[in-house]
Amino acid sequence: MPFHLAPYDSCGFCDYISRAVDCAVIAEDDVAMAFVNHRQYEHGAALIIPRQHRETIFDITEREIARVYWLAKQVAVAAEAAFGACGANIFQNNGIAAGQHVPHMHVHVVPRFSGSDAEKLFLQRDFAIVAMSEQRAVAMALRAAMGLSPKSMEAQPF
Repeated sequence: MPFHLAPYDSCGFCDYISRAVDCAVIAEDDVAMAFVNHRQYEHGAALIIPRQHRETIFDITEREIARVYWLAKQVAVAAEAAFGACGANIFQNNGIAAGQHVPHMHVHVVPRFSGSDAEKLFLQRDFAIVAMSEQRAVAMALRAAMGLSPKSMEAQPF
């Protein structure tokens, strides 16, 4: 039985994948995509998604989940190198009752720092959307730490 999601006509994350809406892409391949979370509740916060529209954990394939979490690890390691993160939360929510706001399965990578509150849970409504220029700067730093070209904002396969 699938988890309950809010009704939707379109998917914002699918719009990122198709480039109908701009986002700060960190890396992507034919299976998964990593991009900067437009709400930077910790510096370097990112989201990892399967390229195919999958609503929840019930819908994702084994290959997709393996690639999504592999990429989440790469982004967490890059946050340590790029920003000095000393920890990371890596998680995902399924269904409205669990706090899923976008109807596309996604994994949060939240770098943590020595001054971070390890007990703090983040509510997106508590954080403003940061400028695209700041999102791009975060993406560029993470891309460089991953050994990807920081010169181009076009995503490169990893």
